[in-house]
Amino acid sequence: MRSVWKNPGFLAALILVLGAPLLGVLAVQERISDLGAGKALAAGRVAWVAEGKLWVKDLPDGKARQLAAGEDISRPTWSPTSRWLLFRRGEDLWLVGVGRGEARCMAQGVDEFAWSPATDVFAFTAGGELCAGEPAKDGLRTLVKWEPGVDIGRIAWSPDGKWVALERQKIEPGVPGYAGIWKVDATSGAVKRVYTSRLHFDRESGVVGEVPRLAGWSPDGEQILFWLGPLSASLEADGLPFYTVNAAGGEAVRCADVLVGERGLEPVNDVILVRPGSFITSHHFNQMAVIVGGGRETWTNKRLGILYLQTNKLGFVSPESQAVVDAAFSPNSKLLVYSAGPVLEDAGGDEAAVRRALAGRKLWAVGTDGGKPRRLTNDPAYRDEWPLFTTDGQQILFVRLDAEDRASLWLVRPDGSGLERVVEEIGPLTEEFAFGYYGAVAWDELFAYWPGVADAALINAAKGTPEAKKLLARYPWAQVLVDRSGKLAVDFRVDKLESGDEPGPYLRLRVFIDPATNTSADRFLDLNGRVIRTEILRHLDEETVFGTKVSYVSRPGGRARSGGKSAFYT
Repeated sequence: MRSVWKNPGFLAALILVLGAPLLGVLAVQERISDLGAGKALAAGRVAWVAEGKLWVKDLPDGKARQLAAGEDISRPTWSPTSRWLLFRRGEDLWLVGVGRGEARCMAQGVDEFAWSPATDVFAFTAGGELCAGEPAKDGLRTLVKWEPGVDIGRIAWSPDGKWVALERQKIEPGVPGYAGIWKVDATSGAVKRVYTSRLHFDRESGVVGEVPRLAGWSPDGEQILFWLGPLSASLEADGLPFYTVNAAGGEAVRCADVLVGERGLEPVNDVILVRPGSFITSHHFNQMAVIVGGGRETWTNKRLGILYLQTNKLGFVSPESQAVVDAAFSPNSKLLVYSAGPVLEDAGGDEAAVRRALAGRKLWAVGTDGGKPRRLTNDPAYRDEWPLFTTDGQQILFVRLDAEDRASLWLVRPDGSGLERVVEEIGPLTEEFAFGYYGAVAWDELFAYWPGVADAALINAAKGTPEAKKLLARYPWAQVLVDRSGKLAVDFRVDKLESGDEPGPYLRLRVFIDPATNTSADRFLDLNGRVIRTEILRHLDEETVFGTKVSYVSRPGGRARSGGKSAFYT
């Protein structure tokens, strides 16, 4: 049974939150590229649907290769290693390996599905159950069993791949009901309640109570994000308030009670559309981007803002004259690229005017620290949407739609140079699909992008070294940072902060990574400025920078962190 949460106009299933979790051992032991014979991919890999076939190629100029064919193929979805693709064929879930044989059906009548961001494991819902599977293993595991009268809705993996959050709802006339969010241990299947609200059925009013709609996780995995409002398809279509709740459970907190602007702090009374593209996570655990504005029409009242999770304040970065539909953070979280068109205040039923407004959508870039947005694309023959960064931040993949509703995929650099078509056509598109749900097109139904060797893969390779294991055993709260400014490297760092905001002694392990094989290479230890390249394990055993007891704070002016968490920082 399909969940009653589903909005008929909600074409795109849940896009995973683009945090940077830890990738599995599979990526460490094998080369990244099956198509490219082990070479590091310059601009990632793309899979797309065209003329009833599923295609794949390495970007920018790899050879296109067909992986599957058949009616009703849609929603290709990459595994974290890019070795596998899940896709729909009708209502069924199929799996195919890149260069690994024929596609095979994994489950029938599937509602939601998603890859773990941590390793090549996937979860899906079907028949009121939550199940998990692995491409390299036969059989499926049931994580949540069917219960009479209970619907399961959207799902979302935690950034570290340890948990799957899911919606559950039970409504029966004459019996107290509930709607809420639970999380499930992806290994043991243990289920924990995160947030619930009471519901009851009234013969005149229908379902009474507020229902959470799962959005995803915060970048650090400490919060779960959701929309909250009545069980009404009409109200949901026009947007609902956005909330967070501690992943361990607790009270919900409405996001962005105030905004930061030239006039200081002001109330925010607007809402966010219930669609994955309305919120965008970054590698920085303290910030997200959200597209704010009520009303289902995406050609008006849609502004892009940065939500600071620690302070729950929102600062707008796009002007009121633009209607924003999609956005993406650069890997270093210092730049936002977004698709926006001119605001059409009152269409008055004029479809031609709406289509002209949508045709004006171009790509824009703006710094997350403020400044004036600059236009990246400006070809009047195309409408530009759905920007996606390569992992190194050097290029952006996006969709271009022409006046004949033909869609193609292009690359462009963050400064607007290097414009290049890389896939001639995806689709074909119907006029209805190209218009989208009130202007929001579900492009993930037709293509999926793997942006290259992810931070997660590099971190996982570094964590497999004996030196990193020893450091993390002693300091499980160590912060983790991927450095792409020169030779690829991963830093594990622990700081002791003195009084005030002045940093004190620090300990840093740097592990260099070979991107062609995704394996660790050289490494060194930095003990408060003293660089050690030999006998690192012995020095870690004898390390006394902090003494025996340390009160740990993650960064100057930041919040304390403990309990074995690791985070990205900039």
